[in-house]
Amino acid sequence: MLFSVPAVNTMSAIQEFDLPARWTSLLQDKYSEAIHNLAKMWPDEGSLEVSYREVEGYDHEFAQDILANPDHHFRAANQALRQFLLDAGEGNLMPFVRIVHLPSDQVRTVSQLRADDIGRLIAIDAVTTKITGVRPRLYTAVFKCAACDHEMEINQPNEQELIEPIECIQIDGGCGRPKRQTRFFLMQQESHLINSQFIELQELPEQMKGGIQPERILCIGEQDLAGRLNPGDRVKANGVLFIRSQRKGGKDTPVFDIFLRIHSLERQNIPLEEIVISEEEETEIKEIARSEDVYDLLTRSIAPSIFGMERIKESLMLQLFGGEAQVNEDGTRNRGDIHILLMGDPGVAKSQLLHYMSTISPRGRFASGQSASAAGLTAAAVQDAAADGRWTLEAGALVLADLGLAAIDEFDKMNTADRSSMHEAMEQQSISISKAGINASLRTRCAVLAAANPTSGRFQPVSDVPFTSQINLAPPLISRFDIIWLLTDTPNEQSDEKIASHIIDNRLKGSSELLVNEGTIPNPAKATSTSKEAKKVDGKYQILPREILRKYVAYSKRTFHPKLDEEAKAKIVAYYVQTRKQGGDSEDSVAITARSLEALSRLAEASARIRLQEVATVEDADRAIRLTKTWRHELMGENFDMTTIESGKKGKVRNQEKVIIDIVSVLQNDSGTAANLLDVLTEAERRDIPRGKAEDIIDKLCRDGRMMRPSGYDTLQVV
Repeated sequence: MLFSVPAVNTMSAIQEFDLPARWTSLLQDKYSEAIHNLAKMWPDEGSLEVSYREVEGYDHEFAQDILANPDHHFRAANQALRQFLLDAGEGNLMPFVRIVHLPSDQVRTVSQLRADDIGRLIAIDAVTTKITGVRPRLYTAVFKCAACDHEMEINQPNEQELIEPIECIQIDGGCGRPKRQTRFFLMQQESHLINSQFIELQELPEQMKGGIQPERILCIGEQDLAGRLNPGDRVKANGVLFIRSQRKGGKDTPVFDIFLRIHSLERQNIPLEEIVISEEEETEIKEIARSEDVYDLLTRSIAPSIFGMERIKESLMLQLFGGEAQVNEDGTRNRGDIHILLMGDPGVAKSQLLHYMSTISPRGRFASGQSASAAGLTAAAVQDAAADGRWTLEAGALVLADLGLAAIDEFDKMNTADRSSMHEAMEQQSISISKAGINASLRTRCAVLAAANPTSGRFQPVSDVPFTSQINLAPPLISRFDIIWLLTDTPNEQSDEKIASHIIDNRLKGSSELLVNEGTIPNPAKATSTSKEAKKVDGKYQILPREILRKYVAYSKRTFHPKLDEEAKAKIVAYYVQTRKQGGDSEDSVAITARSLEALSRLAEASARIRLQEVATVEDADRAIRLTKTWRHELMGENFDMTTIESGKKGKVRNQEKVIIDIVSVLQNDSGTAANLLDVLTEAERRDIPRGKAEDIIDKLCRDGRMMRPSGYDTLQVV
């Protein structure tokens, strides 16, 4: 049974009966215009937001009393607001006063909540993980006495219990009969119902200590607060804590569960506002952006412990900053996030790169292969025992990484059914849930950085199968990545020596984890101001400290929204048109598709963001084109063929299949029934397809259902 705990009575001189008058004078002095606007906007606007700072400036003692005795103040404030509207001729409105902007000493994380906070007005910084459906709840109930038809109104402060009259009260004109001598009927039409919803909040990932499961709290949102939050929304929830006894064996125990009755909501998903940047840091960021070697500096700063990979790190740097998402006039949306796939042999530091990127990106999340299901990545509909067995929505990693980066290792090891849910999450950047009567759409506006290994252990360069088909990923999913890097582990004496020296030097520079945990030696990962200075040479950074890089990214993403200028646009269009002219090994080869145009624009916008510019110039377009040419050349050489990626077959193989099908078709038409296998093989040899190869292709075409053997092994027919 839920119940509110009475607030601890303070030594305040303010009496409860004095509160409505105080609130009336405050609302008249400061909020009369806002109240008139509220009356005009009703019922679209259901509440009046009052800033705690304004109240504190008006009367400090009064403001302190709000924190200590919030329930009394909520009742008095609502009463004063409704009386104000009544005097203004707006009698049928039932709005609420919502107090926002609480002082910083009242802000808690979920794991910091203690017994002292119960009954006080506090604010919780958290992310919404689960919501139930919105249900009506009695706010004030009207009961009718069966004996004398007298009606009574009773307030219902508790959402778990219906409070009924004990007797038909004589003072109000009732008959005085107790409950056992009469019956009371609930008058639903005369009663006042409000909307109510259960919301589960989880502490933010940046507030968690390593390795600890994030704590959660169940909250109740009522009136205009119900239905405002979606799973994945970051929010500051102001409210009052109350408790409910834990039950064991049908009995109440002296240990209590904590709940929050939400009073007001602030700050839903303002991009990257959880990262606080001081004026001094802002000046430093602008100074770094103005330097000539800003791109080299940022590239060096990404995973400095990993040797080389300059072009890959450059693309990861652009992914961190990302392009600008665009909303079109017809309501469609073009994503701004850059998706990157790292395909590589084992042991080329893919996982290290992913781990680093997930920690450095604001709102970064890391997930791995089979340990992540579709529900864990996107969203799940779960049946909640706490909410009377109702189905509720629970957010997954991609939803929680909204406006950040999701790093998914062992992407190819995920179940096929789970991977299919990634299509919508990557391109439309939303998740549609249609389960157990829940129809919802959640936002997943995050960049995806995925890593995959070849199915045969290592990549086979000399093969009829393209590299993109040597990993266990469907072609439609691969085509959603803007950049695909191929990382092969090929022996090379010079580079091998450099890599080996770098790895051994790194181990020598590292500190013992055991001693760091014991506190014997300082943690090298936590840079102090002195160590920041130590990283500078001649007053300039050689490698940016992780914290400054995070703040640089957050500042740039929330302040600058670049667009391509005419020259940059012309450059990208010219490259696209020129590349389209190039043919491949086959008639159906396409060198580049329209999807790549958007990828080039995103890369150019990200490049402009690094320099803190609102316009992407030719220089940015050149950088985008150079990176695109590099990864395309490494993946397929000069004759890049998108059809190979989309079909999973090289042009040569597609040509041979087409030739075999043509031969069978012609022979089938000539004979009028089916083609003879020997005739097909003879004709194939005449067209430079070896007998063994032709037999393999025929077997494959029969398995795929494109050809059949109508009268035994020696006959062939095109389906």
